[in-house]
Amino acid sequence: MKPLGPQDPDRLGRIRLLAVIGRGGMGQVLLGQGPDGRLVAVKQIHRQFTGNPEFRARFRREVLASQQVTGAYTAGVVDHDAEAETPWLASEYIAGPALQDVVGEFGRLTVSGLKLLATGLAMALLEIHRTGMVHRDLKPSNVLLTNDGPRVIDFGIARALEDDVTLTATGAVIGSPAYMSPEQAECRPLTPASDVFAVGAILAMAATGVSPFDAASTPQVLYNVLYTSPDTTGIPQPIRALVDACLAKDPAARPTPEQLLDAASGIDAEPVWPVRIRRRIGECHTEAARWAAGTATAEPAQEEPRKRVWSRLVPAAAAVSALVLGAIAFWGVGVDGNAVAMDDPPLALTDDESRRLDVCGLMKPPVLGELGTAVGELVQNGVSGCSIFYRDQAGRKVYFSIETGVPVAEIKADKPPMGNTVNWMPVLGRNREARICDRSVVTQSGLPMALTITAQAPEGDACPAAERALGAVVRRLSVNPPLKDYPANSVLLLDACALIDMSVTKPVVGDPVRSRTAHGCAATGRDGYFSLDIADRLRPDNVTGGKVRPTRTIADRTVYVQNRGTNYCELIVLTRPSRDDKAEQVHATYYSYLPDPPAPCDTAATLLTPVLAKLPTS
Repeated sequence: MKPLGPQDPDRLGRIRLLAVIGRGGMGQVLLGQGPDGRLVAVKQIHRQFTGNPEFRARFRREVLASQQVTGAYTAGVVDHDAEAETPWLASEYIAGPALQDVVGEFGRLTVSGLKLLATGLAMALLEIHRTGMVHRDLKPSNVLLTNDGPRVIDFGIARALEDDVTLTATGAVIGSPAYMSPEQAECRPLTPASDVFAVGAILAMAATGVSPFDAASTPQVLYNVLYTSPDTTGIPQPIRALVDACLAKDPAARPTPEQLLDAASGIDAEPVWPVRIRRRIGECHTEAARWAAGTATAEPAQEEPRKRVWSRLVPAAAAVSALVLGAIAFWGVGVDGNAVAMDDPPLALTDDESRRLDVCGLMKPPVLGELGTAVGELVQNGVSGCSIFYRDQAGRKVYFSIETGVPVAEIKADKPPMGNTVNWMPVLGRNREARICDRSVVTQSGLPMALTITAQAPEGDACPAAERALGAVVRRLSVNPPLKDYPANSVLLLDACALIDMSVTKPVVGDPVRSRTAHGCAATGRDGYFSLDIADRLRPDNVTGGKVRPTRTIADRTVYVQNRGTNYCELIVLTRPSRDDKAEQVHATYYSYLPDPPAPCDTAATLLTPVLAKLPTS
């Protein structure tokens, strides 16, 4: 927490304000104390939004929803003023970390922790649904952990069941894609079963460290939610059956909160958080008590564990390093606790090098040989990914993979800095310790590219191996990147963003913002998105399992319909055979955020037409 700033009020209503818990794009959350001495969390909306009638109406709905939901597993409303110049809502302060942060720092939960989480979330659903409400945005960051169990917060988009059609008619898909139900992704009316699906996704994330529908882009996440069955084999069996039942695509096939509670209660484990989580909860209580007593400062206490202060040290360290850049040596990834001097310049590939990069060449023994002995063959995963097994000195068979196709913005939003660097680039990651661990860096110039190495060990901590592999790959890229020789008419050499005609796309998706990778581009707007992905994979005319893809003719070219639904369509253009049954191809995906959009495949064809004119002839 931070002290109140000069622009912050010292009181709101009868509540005395103590500190700033956090700030965001819509407002801020303040720590306050009521007349009875209770600590409260006060959500205050930024002034620039208060003139918007729709925004005020949504805030009033949040107040109403929060007032209706009371119980041991939610945060009760203490006071509010939805009509104030800057509206605010005060609820019970929950002195505990978010599930998202805990899993990110300590890794997946134990079976005992998962049992406590499952029973607590089931109880919370009973309380929420009892009032006739659906939460609509259950996710790990909206679940706080206390010694007694989880607490569900943030009813900002909760709606009464009978009002559901009103909200879905506004034309927006509301919620968090990785944790929303299929019916919510398709803007269909919601029932309590939608929240049960979200609980299944949360439990899977807590058991494995990632959402079961995790993917490289939001469109792929939504596709996974709608059409793929997640791999839950890594979830402990007592919990796996619960997760599988909750994640049924058909809402009618999911358990009720009562059935979920009964099943979770029957798991043979003591419902208790791991020691590290209980210690973190105690730290939250201590910090809140210091602010209430007036003894807290902006700096962390000396006895605070080192991991606790990483997020606060990184911004300060960045500022200091900028000041003393000419006077210090920079250091790369440490191996076994030893810093290694890095004299190489920051990684910066040209656009041509990024598009011709041979990712499998970066996974070969000349690059990763220090990690052990290569086992098995390299597996190419599209043009931007590759994987292989190495047997380390301890005899473990460790799986390594590389991926360069995830947009930079998604990597930065999903992975905080770990506090170390490689070739001057901050190392990003989800977990400090985990059996499945990833580490990423983002190129500092040239075509924006995020480079991610994932290590998966059969047991133990795989993060040191991921960091060592990342360091080895970056060193090779900085000196002599392995490149592929593509023919002059290869679409893999093209800039995908240059292929999209924005004059045609903008009216359809609504004021789009473009994001690019070496072989892809997405134009995401208010009403939907249109993306192009250039790939080299199985030919679309390949008949697999007797399935023949339908085709249509666009601008005198045969185009294959890969997937289609009520609000999306994916088309494939085959451009050049490459090898065996593979071919270079362009995937065009249109996804509408509007309810019942007219003929998505016709819209996708309209957006694809100017692209076809820019492609080389096959």
